[in-house]
This record gives sequence, C-alpha cells and structure tokens, in this order.
Amino acid sequence: MLASRAVTVAATPSPLARLWTARWPVGAELALFLVLYAAYEWVRDVVAVEDPARPLRHALDVVDVERALGLFVETDVHDWVQSIGALEFTTTWIYTLAHTTGFVVVFFWVWFRRRENFAMFRNWFWITNALAVVGYWLYPLAPPRLTDLGLADPTKEPLELGGTLSWFQPFRNEFAAMPSMHVGYTVLFALTIFWLNRGSRWRWLAFLWPAGMLFTVMATANHWWLDGVGGAAAVLLGLLIAWRLSGDLPMPWEWRRRRA
Repeated sequence: MLASRAVTVAATPSPLARLWTARWPVGAELALFLVLYAAYEWVRDVVAVEDPARPLRHALDVVDVERALGLFVETDVHDWVQSIGALEFTTTWIYTLAHTTGFVVVFFWVWFRRRENFAMFRNWFWITNALAVVGYWLYPLAPPRLTDLGLADPTKEPLELGGTLSWFQPFRNEFAAMPSMHVGYTVLFALTIFWLNRGSRWRWLAFLWPAGMLFTVMATANHWWLDGVGGAAAVLLGLLIAWRLSGDLPMPWEWRRRRA
C-alpha cells in the first residue's frame, strides 16, 4: 500500500509542470493571454528610461555599426517609401494593424488546427516576450524617428485610431526598439507556419511575412534593421529555452500530417 502510494505521489506532476504543459479551454487561454500581455506592457513601461541621452547614444552606436557594414539603409528606405503615396499608406497601416492582428490569427490557427502544438507555441511566445523585456531594460534604444535624422513617423496618428487610443501613449516605452518584436513575432509565426505545414509546397511563403515587416518598420522609421536581427535572436533563444523546458510536449518541427 505504501509503495503504491509512493509511486502515485512521485508520478504526480508539480503545479509548475502542470501549468507549463496545460491544455485549457479556449476561454482560459484567452484570459491567460490577456493577463500576460497586460503584464508584458506594464513591465515594458516599468523598465523605460526617462532620460533620452542613453537611448540616443545607443542609436548612434547602431548607426556606426550599420555604416561599418555598409548597410545603413534606413533613411533611403524611409525617404523612398514616403515619396510614394500608395507605399506610405500600405506600410503605415501594416505597422498599425498587422502586429496585433497577426498574433490573434496565428494563435487561433494553432489552437483550432494544430492543438497538440499549442502549449509549446504559447510557452515559446511568452519566453520570447520575457527576453525582449530584458533587452529593453539592458539596452534602451531610440528608434530612427526619435533621432536627428529627420525621419517622419507616419504611424503616430493611426496608432491612436482617431484618438480612441490616445490614453495609451503615456504608457508607451518610446525606447523599446531593441529587439523589435514587430519583426520578432513575424519570425516566430513564420517558423510555426513553416513547421506545422510540412506537407505544403507553399510553406516557404511564410518567410515573406518577416521580410515584409522588416521593410515596414524601416519605412515607418520605427526600427533599425538591427532591431529586427535582435527580434529574430530573441525568438531563437526563446525557442531554445522552451525546448529545454518542454518535457514531453511535441515540438513544432516534429509535426507530421495525419493520414486520413
């Protein structure tokens, strides 16, 4: 009896393990997402710096690195796009709407179409966000629009959606440019779509998403291209951590199309 009880107790996963591998109803997942995203935005604001001197100094360092590589292209991309009305309109609204719409669509797609992979996907996403906050804290960076390069930010008014979101502006960390999660999320989503559509010849098109977003964040003067590299690095490091902590959770690259 004691031996049987000992085996039962030993086999019971810890609360943390149950949380990590949880597959809850969609309502619980939505509530968790909203709570965690509010916490992410709050912490991102907490680590914000008030004195712009350090973020601006870091921006000069980024420009120096890009120039040393012969790839300081932000001003050229921005000026070219802003000179073409259709491109300015498109990139402005992609930056404004695609960020939130993207993770809503991908979260629901994984939930309803690849449910066995959702727990790993969710964990990977939030670990990546935690790493991003560390980046904002350790390396506050001014985006191109806040430097003396004279680049206009066409997304300022659309981001407020006619003034309905003006209340959010005081809570926005203006120096959370490195890493760029506008680009990082799209890398995470592209990899997820690529791996979970192993049988499709079209899955390579998923990588047009991060490429397009990298172009967009430069065109709107909201990020340096090196911020996009930082976003991709956060995603890959987040994947490594999530994989090491995953236990028996199925990995996205292990998915195989079910036979009919």
